[in-house]
Parts: sequence; structure tokens; C-alpha cells
Amino acid sequence: MPLTASVSPQAPSAEVWKRIVARIGAAAEPVEATGTPWSSALAFWRSLSMFAGVAALSLLVLFANPQPEQPPIVVVLNSTASPADAAGSTVPATGFVASISGDGRAIVTRPLMSVSVQPDRTLELWAVPGKGAPRSLGLISASGASVVRKNKLPVGTAALAVSLEPPGGSTTGAPTGPVLYVGKLAL
Repeated sequence: MPLTASVSPQAPSAEVWKRIVARIGAAAEPVEATGTPWSSALAFWRSLSMFAGVAALSLLVLFANPQPEQPPIVVVLNSTASPADAAGSTVPATGFVASISGDGRAIVTRPLMSVSVQPDRTLELWAVPGKGAPRSLGLISASGASVVRKNKLPVGTAALAVSLEPPGGSTTGAPTGPVLYVGKLAL
């Protein structure tokens, strides 16, 4: 190799090239380089795989760091009866506790003490908006925990209330019996 560095390059004559081409045949014809369908599709697949990788990484980060869960909201529903009225009543002047899940999909109610309700009556839970008519959230138990499942607590709910209703609940869409317990909802 070091000897070739000292020799100046020489171009072969046209006659030499003709003899070389004659000896090796058509294979010596210059072939123009063209892209194959596979190599042009390769760029598409590389781009697609890079996009999929970024999307997968984004989802991994999203699910690895979930949003903090909202704490439940606790509402104490106090009796609407005065202590003098409650002395002769079958409904004690205690109250209810309502716990609203952080996502607003379920409300769990529980009386502080077992409430004695006539056999032909039931308790119904209501969402009371700041303005407008109350909306029924369902029937609740007088002696234990009740889970009222709803998609969400109605927007604008200012208070929760419990009324005494006929079996099956109110048929009018509004409380028909006396409202026994009320609790303000402070968000």
C-alpha cells in the first residue's frame, strides 16, 4: 500500500475498457440504483413504530401516576323536630349520616340510632338544590346502612333531606310526608 501512494493515478485507454467489457459481458453494464417497495415502506413502518412507542410511553406515564382520589364528603342530617315535639314522637331526634363517595356515584346513609318507622311508611332521601324542586335519590333503611347508587349527585345540590313516605316512596316526585332530617351540603 505505501508504494501505491507515490504513484500517480493513470486512466486506462478506451481500448482497455472495451476488452474488459467484452470479457465480462453484460454484467458490466452500469445498473441504475432504484428503491424497492420494501425499502420505501420501511420509512413508513419506522414512523408508525415510533408513533406507537411514544403513545405507549404516554399511556404508561398516565397510568403509573393516576390522579389522586377525592375524599368522601360526610353530611350530618339533623332532626327537624324540636326537642319538645320529639318527646312524644316515634321518630327520635337523633339524625343520619350520609357519606358521598369522592366521585359522586354512591351515597351511603346510616342512622345514628335505629329509627322506628310505622310499617306502612318508609324513609326517602332527597337532594335539595339551592333553587328549584328536590330530587329523589331513593329509599333508605331506618335501621342500617343504605347505599344509594346514582351516576352523580345533581349539580347545585345544597342539602340532603329525609322524608317519611308511603311504601315505595313518593309518587308525586316531591316529598309528600313530613321532612324529618336535613343536612346542608358544604363543598
